[in-house]
Amino acid sequence: MKVAVVTGTARTAGIGHAICSTLLSKGLAVIGFDSLPIESSSPLPIQYPDRFRSRTCRVDSDPINLRNNLLSALEELGEKNVSVVVNNAGISSPFMPDEEEAAVDDTADSGNGNRNEEKELLRLQRRLDQYDDYIRNNLRSAFMVSEVCKPFFPPPIIQEVHRSGNNNSNPSAKPTTIHRPMASIIHISSTRAHSSEFGPPHAQEGYASAKSGMIGLTHSQGQALAGRA
Repeated sequence: MKVAVVTGTARTAGIGHAICSTLLSKGLAVIGFDSLPIESSSPLPIQYPDRFRSRTCRVDSDPINLRNNLLSALEELGEKNVSVVVNNAGISSPFMPDEEEAAVDDTADSGNGNRNEEKELLRLQRRLDQYDDYIRNNLRSAFMVSEVCKPFFPPPIIQEVHRSGNNNSNPSAKPTTIHRPMASIIHISSTRAHSSEFGPPHAQEGYASAKSGMIGLTHSQGQALAGRA
């Protein structure tokens, strides 16, 4: 039985949950990861008790904890390999922007001196923190999950083929050995990787940077994992 790992699966109305549902309906076993517990309204644990496992852990930090959760889920499923990885986890808005903005104003106005300069520096730090949140949640997580799952990919199928397409056309020609990968990695990017949309600057810059990075990550992993995934 093929096993898929999907990230960002807690919300029943989210893309990750829908991906899980589709893969389960196709006969795969699915391990869902999210930093939040899966919503109690999710029908998946009841519909697929033998093929669905949900794990609550961060996928952008602590790879050892992620690996241990993956191992325990695979053991429960009675499987050893991961055939599909779908990196869907991410955020589309920064954490508590209104509350943080109010904190900046309160802090900047509480002292004396160049309050405008102090306020701008605090806002810059806030935007940098938010930018890091986007990169960590949307891009770093995809790389980390891929790396943690990589040792669990099934071995490729090794075949010898004749490029002519006919083994008898040139008997002296040496066959070419190819490795057909048995694993797939799917990164969920966004239209924001190609064009910005109206919104607050921090939302455009951080989110667009992360989603553009997903495309670059796909290119580079395609080369690094050639023959494996």
